Amino acid sequence: MTLVLVVDDVAALAEQYAYDLKRLGGFTTLVAPGGKEALELLAAEPVDCVILDLEMPGVDGFTVLQPLRERGATTIYAGHGPVRPLRPASLTTR
Repeated sequence: MTLVLVVDDVAALAEQYAYDLKRLGGFTTLVAPGGKEALELLAAEPVDCVILDLEMPGVDGFTVLQPLRERGATTIYAGHGPVRPLRPASLTTR
């Protein structure tokens, strides 16, 4: 069975991701509320895949990426940047 670690400081998002992975994909999941906890779980558990928020307080996702690279785990970025409205080309002024 594939073990997926979900790392996000927004608990509601992390729990929803984990729930959906279990319900829709049949995956076994672990949830970490931050980078420190993620590093502890990565050291203790045979994690196959990580869904990782990069922008977290304290130990951020960028810090977690280094040990992931070393162990060859699959990582999916779950963050977002600034939201900008899309404007159709016909409304763009020149």
